[in-house]
Amino acid sequence: MNASKPEQVYEVRSFCRTCIAACGVVLTIDQGRIAGIRGDKAHPVSQGYACFKGLQAMDAHHGAARQLHTLRRADDGSMARVGTQAALDDIAARLAAIIARDGPDAVALFRGTAAFHNSTAFRMHGEFLRALGSSSLYTTLTIDQSAKYIAAGRLGSWHAGQVHVDTAEVLLVFGCNPLVSHSAGGMLVSDPTRRLKAAKARGLKLIVVDPRQTETAHHADIFLQPLPGQDHVVAAGLLRLVLEAGRHDAAFCALHVDGLDMLRRAVDPFTPDEVALRAGIDAGALRAAADMFAVASRHGAVITGTGTDMAPRSNLAEHLIQCLDVVCGHFKRAGETMPHHDPLQPPVTWHADVVAPTRPWEALPPSRIRGVGQLYGEKLTATLADEILTPGPGQIKALIVDGANIANSVPDKARMLQALRSLELLVVIDPYLSTTAGQAHYVFSPKLQYERDDLPLTLGRPLYPDAWTQYAPAAIAPPAGSDVMDDWQVFFELAGRLGLAMQYGGKPLALDRLPTSEELLARGLHKTRLTLEAIQQSPGLIWDGRNRPAIVQPARPQAGRFAVAPPDVVAELGEVAAEPLAHLKADETAKTAFHLIVRRMRDVNGSIGMESESIRQRNPYNPLHMNPADLERMGLATDQKVHVRAQYGAIVGIVRPDATLRGGVVSMSHNWGRADNEPDSYERHGASTNLLVRNDRVFEAINAMPRMSAIPVTIEAY
Repeated sequence: MNASKPEQVYEVRSFCRTCIAACGVVLTIDQGRIAGIRGDKAHPVSQGYACFKGLQAMDAHHGAARQLHTLRRADDGSMARVGTQAALDDIAARLAAIIARDGPDAVALFRGTAAFHNSTAFRMHGEFLRALGSSSLYTTLTIDQSAKYIAAGRLGSWHAGQVHVDTAEVLLVFGCNPLVSHSAGGMLVSDPTRRLKAAKARGLKLIVVDPRQTETAHHADIFLQPLPGQDHVVAAGLLRLVLEAGRHDAAFCALHVDGLDMLRRAVDPFTPDEVALRAGIDAGALRAAADMFAVASRHGAVITGTGTDMAPRSNLAEHLIQCLDVVCGHFKRAGETMPHHDPLQPPVTWHADVVAPTRPWEALPPSRIRGVGQLYGEKLTATLADEILTPGPGQIKALIVDGANIANSVPDKARMLQALRSLELLVVIDPYLSTTAGQAHYVFSPKLQYERDDLPLTLGRPLYPDAWTQYAPAAIAPPAGSDVMDDWQVFFELAGRLGLAMQYGGKPLALDRLPTSEELLARGLHKTRLTLEAIQQSPGLIWDGRNRPAIVQPARPQAGRFAVAPPDVVAELGEVAAEPLAHLKADETAKTAFHLIVRRMRDVNGSIGMESESIRQRNPYNPLHMNPADLERMGLATDQKVHVRAQYGAIVGIVRPDATLRGGVVSMSHNWGRADNEPDSYERHGASTNLLVRNDRVFEAINAMPRMSAIPVTIEAY
């Protein structure tokens, strides 16, 4: 059943593309509209689970906030409808002029979270930039949890991956709340609460490290609640305890690890008492966590999230946390099965060995902005505003944004808004007139998830704990009289007008005939064992993984070794050990001084869903959450408006009590606000915490990751 079915009431099986979980859903279609949505009990992964975000699809598709036509910004800043073909003609002409004058790198593309969950657009982005000759690709991956890429690049990785959650004996979670975010790829994704409870009933031990007792932490056997921004200290202390007691996997380390003795010396200053002072936790609880994590043989795993990777020293923290898995040998071994093979990826023979660290950023010339380069083919999102505003060769003059609201989601919002307004050409693909779209010269309204043909997200590594895929044909047609189009079509049409030689699926793509999304999906499977027809014909539209599970093979002769103590990591550990215990010093602002941390919201995924009426009714703004004792100490009342001031900016917030927060810590979701940041607009649009930070003041080496969490702030009554 698909969008061409005669108008009547019927049901369609599909999957949600709001977040990485991709839960199976059953849509009820009535007169060409979504009339109902529920979880698909036959789905092999989600098994009937669907979260609030995904259940708001009716409002997303049919709500009044959705833009249905191509828009052009007038000189006075207002937006007006324009013919789509005329818009494409003008954009192509402007791009051609910019490329002729400044070169192809002057044209950049930003791929947001919504575009990651659009398989045809995802592939078309890369092909368009390659045909254009531009290397200016930016995505959310370099601003969200890019420390993971740094860890893989200088530590190395295990080819066969982590132990699966269903077989793990212990799970150590740093700064991640997968029961709300659904973002622990390969571990706890769809229906994470059920999966975690089942693992706990089987005997899994759970350790959580977080300044807030999150929904995930409520299930923890040991909960450590450190000061924000101290995950690297906690990890160093855990490593010291494991290595000092000889509880590491010595045989595994002898075969696969370099630098173990150097790592042991580097973490030596981080005794339990020292960690307790620096991180504000109990030394005995730290010892108990080390005991629990290390004694579980090799059947354990670590998970990290934005809480760790958006805080200061995130690269160091991620490296040390991953080292806990390494020294304990917490990886799949030869003879074990790979339960989460991605059928949309080329066939892989998995080996029980190390993918050696390559430090790929060192092979590239440094950027003109803050001396950083690229990560795995992407430029760094934290440098985007400066790449636009800094004159000289390589300056970005045109930007296409697909599926993102970068004015809100990228730190240093004031700088980003300045950059967007300075562009010669800003094109945004967005179903809503977001803060970013409001700055654009042109806005294209895309088809939404149930109006397009699609396959699940695949990024070249296991994302799901089970082998599955599903073809989702368009369930409904776009609204009658609208100008909405597939995201990929924008790039296809521009390529034709620019005379580019495009590839897709490893073969030339003819630009004289508009292909269908189904054709593009079929071409995109050229490296896999599957064909689109096979997926379509699989029972229930679900690929059931009928191929026998992959078995992990022995190590290859050319296998690498983990580098647990590279010089830059050891040097940074030395810097940390020499830092004064500044947080123990009292000053005159102690009563109003706090640390602001990031927070996932149950109802939105980043900025996805923020414009839907049903979601905004529940969440008109992003509250500032505070420990009740802090509210009482400061004489503040629930729902009272306050000033939130940091070194580089200020916003307002409305306080809400949250007993799960550590004292002295406040939390606030960060993708909110409009361009004006006026206090009077807060109740309608919220406030952007990205106004509190500067990208060029506190940032990490290698990836230029700014401080987005653990931000020192003061709180005062409004």
